[in-house]
Amino acid sequence: MKRFLLPLILIAGLVHAFAAAPELGTVKWERDLDKGLAAAKKSGKPVFLLFQEVPG
Repeated sequence: MKRFLLPLILIAGLVHAFAAAPELGTVKWERDLDKGLAAAKKSGKPVFLLFQEVPG
């Protein structure tokens, strides 16, 4: 039984880590650059870009 428990826990952890997480808080993150730039221009707010690289 213990032999199968560790792989099961690891698989469950990976599924949880890569599942799409809902947006939290009051910040609205735009995932489309053109839409984000248009919204920033309309509201007069600055743009914050976040580049994430997934290794592999």
